[in-house]
Amino acid sequence: MKTWYCVTSSFDDRGRAIAAITATKEAEECPESTYTNTSRKDIYNDWFGSEEEAKKWVEQARCA
Repeated sequence: MKTWYCVTSSFDDRGRAIAAITATKEAEECPESTYTNTSRKDIYNDWFGSEEEAKKWVEQARCA
């Protein structure tokens, strides 16, 4: 089993971005990433194979 890390990032209509590691999951294969569009923001749940990779994604999203 491998540990997968979920980064949830949210981008609102004003251009603000929020991102954080929100979950981990033990699984053989990477869980499917998801996308939700609401009237005020876009929300992404992206899965990564290492905590370091997830942290890099969080930093990039916050700088967007």
